[in-house]
Amino acid sequence: MKESDQDYLFEQFRVERGCLGYVVADARSAAIIDPELEMVEPILDYVFEHGLKPAYIVDTHTHADHISGARELKSKTTAKIVMHEKAPASCVDIRVEDGDRLLVGDLSIKFIHTPGHAKDLVSVMLPGRILTADALLIGSCGRTDLPNGNAVRQYHTLYYTYRALPDGLLVYPGHDYNGREHSTLKEEKESNPKMHFATEEEFIEYMERENPDKLTPVYHLADALKANMA
Repeated sequence: MKESDQDYLFEQFRVERGCLGYVVADARSAAIIDPELEMVEPILDYVFEHGLKPAYIVDTHTHADHISGARELKSKTTAKIVMHEKAPASCVDIRVEDGDRLLVGDLSIKFIHTPGHAKDLVSVMLPGRILTADALLIGSCGRTDLPNGNAVRQYHTLYYTYRALPDGLLVYPGHDYNGREHSTLKEEKESNPKMHFATEEEFIEYMERENPDKLTPVYHLADALKANMA
């Protein structure tokens, strides 16, 4: 989906379980963000068809619900794996901190540390867009009851970090649970229930006690974490 109002290539990939991954490219240089293992071949096909050279493979955090395709893509390209400095994985080539930038062609992508769902989670800022992974979902946010989750950090990510960003940014999350490919930050600020708790204490109480009971158990949690932290 190359959007006419942006001067860089942008494509969204999805698998049946709702995981979303992305390819961003400029001047034939590409960054691949959050590739799930089943996306590897479609992404490679897309890269080949468009004559792109992957420079970076960004895993926004240590995924607990699926196996990342980052290592597989690295083995088939010359791209470097990028993650936050706190990511436990040993395969990371470039570790980023809050505010760091990387160039993809002439396109500058910025990393914003947005912990809560995971301690090493970064959002990826692009011109006109932000890739929010599990930090901010459409109409919700990532759970905080899994390993390395923290409801206090999640509150600060939603109520301070994201609320300070421009309303016009298009929000592209890491998971789609309602059939929508994107939202806007203005829409999330106005209508996302997770961004409308009266106090920090109420948010934390909900995320730690009530929210886990409403969610599906992560059946492959141990296998996914073991693979993604290796």
